[in-house]
Amino acid sequence: MEKKYDVLCVGFVDQDIILNGLPDDALSRDSAHADHTVIAAGGDAANQAVTLVRLGNRTALTANVGRDPIGEGIYRLLEGEGVDMSYCIREGIIRSNLSVVVIKPDGERSFLVGKGQGNLDLSVEMIDLTVLGRVKAVSLGSLYFMKDMDQGGAAELFRQAKARQVLTFADMTSDAYNIGPDNIASVYPFTDYLMPSYEEAVYTSRKTDVDEIADFFLRQGVGCIVIKLGNQGCFVKNKDNRFYVNPYQIKPVDTTGCGDSFCAGFISAVLAGKSLAESAEFACAAGAVNAEEFGAHGAVKDKNQVYEFMAKTPQIHVER
Repeated sequence: MEKKYDVLCVGFVDQDIILNGLPDDALSRDSAHADHTVIAAGGDAANQAVTLVRLGNRTALTANVGRDPIGEGIYRLLEGEGVDMSYCIREGIIRSNLSVVVIKPDGERSFLVGKGQGNLDLSVEMIDLTVLGRVKAVSLGSLYFMKDMDQGGAAELFRQAKARQVLTFADMTSDAYNIGPDNIASVYPFTDYLMPSYEEAVYTSRKTDVDEIADFFLRQGVGCIVIKLGNQGCFVKNKDNRFYVNPYQIKPVDTTGCGDSFCAGFISAVLAGKSLAESAEFACAAGAVNAEEFGAHGAVKDKNQVYEFMAKTPQIHVER
């Protein structure tokens, strides 16, 4: 049966206000002026969803998006990008999440988070699970960031997805609720592709060697581990493959959302039937493209742009 959607993105969304060029002592001044400002929907699930749409994938979103002014703004921005918003949870939210993202001269960023109010913690009970019969893949963007999902909800979502032969992808964040490195393990046996950053993978596995990290997750049932290494590329391992992908040579402007663009690129390539190596190369390229402009998901325009970037941009050879 033909699926209505390629991907269902599940996770966290907020309103991002991105500021670049603030002086180092901005927070101690009465006022300070940024050189550049971007206002956009943000959060890992939103960033992935927008990038997936731009790469040609039919994408729906499940997240808490309120009806307050911030939530309405998020909803309109994502709907305008072509994301199907019909599976979002909109009730019980008093004030939606807001983040001020301060970009440093090297392209790295710091977040000042204004936590919303109301029923913002997504749970599996809130999700219309009938959508699993209409999708090819589910991407969970927020392991360690959604308390109810981390404590069994994510595992149940992925269990039901696997029962319907839906591919499952998951990314991580830092441990926002201090639940500890062992408390999301129930999701691993139902995860086809796990895509943490190196720092997140070290925290969870308590190991520092990439092979040992990968083996930790593979032993617990993950099908394939893809470790994002930032400006060092990525490392990929499953039962049949083990390889690095070198990074592309760029001068980063803003690294906000690069991990989300990486994940979206990887998912898109896998669904397009690309090999594991081709998918990882495309993912690194999508993340690099995102770093060349301000904003969490504005730089990637379409699939052809990413392939053109790959054709003209050299990769840096990293001594491993």
